[in-house]
Amino acid sequence: MAAPWRRCNRPLLEAQPWTHLKAADGQDLLVKGLFQENGYHVMLCDLENVWEESVESEDISGRSKALNPNVEAPTATILHNLASHLDVQRPGTVYAARQQEGETCGLVLALSTKISGLPYQWEFRCTEPPTQNVKVTHLVMPLVTMAAELSRRQQELFKLLAKKDREIQELRENRGTLRRRNLETGPFDPKTFTNDMSLSKDFEQVAQDPLKSLSSSDTQALYKDTALLLNWITNAADYEEEVDVGMMADGSTTGTWAGKIPVSLLPAVSVATRTVSPVTSPVKRPAAVMESPTKVTKRSLFPTLPPSLPPSLS
Repeated sequence: MAAPWRRCNRPLLEAQPWTHLKAADGQDLLVKGLFQENGYHVMLCDLENVWEESVESEDISGRSKALNPNVEAPTATILHNLASHLDVQRPGTVYAARQQEGETCGLVLALSTKISGLPYQWEFRCTEPPTQNVKVTHLVMPLVTMAAELSRRQQELFKLLAKKDREIQELRENRGTLRRRNLETGPFDPKTFTNDMSLSKDFEQVAQDPLKSLSSSDTQALYKDTALLLNWITNAADYEEEVDVGMMADGSTTGTWAGKIPVSLLPAVSVATRTVSPVTSPVKRPAAVMESPTKVTKRSLFPTLPPSLPPSLS
């Protein structure tokens, strides 16, 4: 059965993993964004400060025309293009960061890319968030929780390896043999393993460039799960109703609303009724009507849906 926090997968900026971008001047930036049909919400971090920008679709169209007078593109195409350039650093795209001028203290991330082969410019004009609590929500708590979870998983792996060693020992005692000697290993020692990892060159390389690992799919998946779980714990009361929808009293799951056919798409089901003549005296009421069986019209509850629904921008 899926965990409750997995079933309530709302579109949240907190759950979007960070991506490491290298700006044109060599500056390291962390960026995340939530792109939807009605606009986007982007957050930037230079490891000291955090900035963000939330823009509606109407403003996106106006900014696009101001920066690219000769380019006409639908808002959905612009959003999709911008999202793809923040998911991972794209070769051939220039990422330039500069401090925002004027009274508002902020950071501008300018992109120089192409849409359908045409040069295209965009600027994420981020400002400081109303509260610096975003550092805790988007950085400190997820990373601390991830470190604790990775430590727990390591201990579970140690236990699994110990069981494997006992299994191998039993096979050897029962005259089991290994055909390829190059695969033979000794019993696993957690203390030796931990010491070897601490003294390895790979540990030094990770410490010198810790942001490199943020782009791995495993790290991003763990960050997303961690952020969703933390959001679930923090807002448990808000999710209570959603959990009740997807879970029966005995704890069995009935699924979520996702994937269910909307009521508006279900055909009207005719309910068979018994034909009754007007109220008359018992003598005049036809016996055939009283004995006629109920006729039920058989119709499928699941209509043939169109081949594909209009795509939604994730």
